[in-house]
Amino acid sequence: MESELTAPHHSALLELPGRRHHGSLLGRATAQLSELYAELTSYGWRLVPRPGADHQRASTLLTSDVNTLAEIRGERAEQGGTPGPLRLEMLGPVSLATQLHLPNGEKVLIDHGARRDLAESLAAGAAEHIQHALRSVRPPELTVTMLEPDYQRVRTGSVPTVSGYQTIRSLPRDETRQLLGTFITALRSAGAENIILDLGRPAEAEHIEDFRGWGGPTVDGFALPLHRVKATDWERTAGLVESDAQILADLLHPREPHDALPEVSQLAARIAEPWQKLGMPASSLFAVTITAHGARHRLQPAQLSEAAAMRTLTRLRDTAEALTDLAA
Repeated sequence: MESELTAPHHSALLELPGRRHHGSLLGRATAQLSELYAELTSYGWRLVPRPGADHQRASTLLTSDVNTLAEIRGERAEQGGTPGPLRLEMLGPVSLATQLHLPNGEKVLIDHGARRDLAESLAAGAAEHIQHALRSVRPPELTVTMLEPDYQRVRTGSVPTVSGYQTIRSLPRDETRQLLGTFITALRSAGAENIILDLGRPAEAEHIEDFRGWGGPTVDGFALPLHRVKATDWERTAGLVESDAQILADLLHPREPHDALPEVSQLAARIAEPWQKLGMPASSLFAVTITAHGARHRLQPAQLSEAAAMRTLTRLRDTAEALTDLAA
């Protein structure tokens, strides 16, 4: 991957689903918690009073992954390559509260004090993780994609309790904004130059107002899953770009076969054609970064063979370069 994604393309701290729970996005989030600890149970991760084997394994894997990436990029640089910017994916505090359990088995989301403590713990631990990555990997630029696939379910009260017989009351807008604000502030202070919010859906007016338009902590842009975009979403996206926001476009449809992907020109047209219809200048495409899948379908490439995954990566890289040529 590093050989394919040299500057200006972004490389990543890859997640390997084959290592299962301890190396997953959720496992990494539990490893980042500061002064809070979690263990695996039959129903998932739950908070416990003291660190155990599960915490140690998740923490060791995360530290090792950062160090391995640093070694690979260092070797690449010695061979004359130019390592690109680094993008880290992190589970945000609201979605983490839907997936992590209290010691009694219920979800953290159900308890106001636990939600606050979790957000503060995650923020502190994520800051340490970023600082480790900056010291070890030394990227020319670091971007964090904050994954919040459950954010809208939390806002609408659609998250089920552990029993499944009821749903957890929706969180007020002020609280979710505060929880994410705590996290964003910590990422910024730790050295993240760019923060992109991936909600698993196009950003709506509320999200833009809360995380771009108010006086508190703000993100630099939003993810845009193209398979869910409507005309109003394109208009909203154009407005974001005109306000100097960045867009992370999820280019592929989740049911699209990776062994028969469209040609580069067709993939580029998924972004360029709506852009042109809105009357946006081609140069504004510089605000768009593309990826295969966003928060909801991000592990699909992991199901591919190595050869298929590299073909997909190459197709995406070539599409990004085609869009860059169009914008120039």
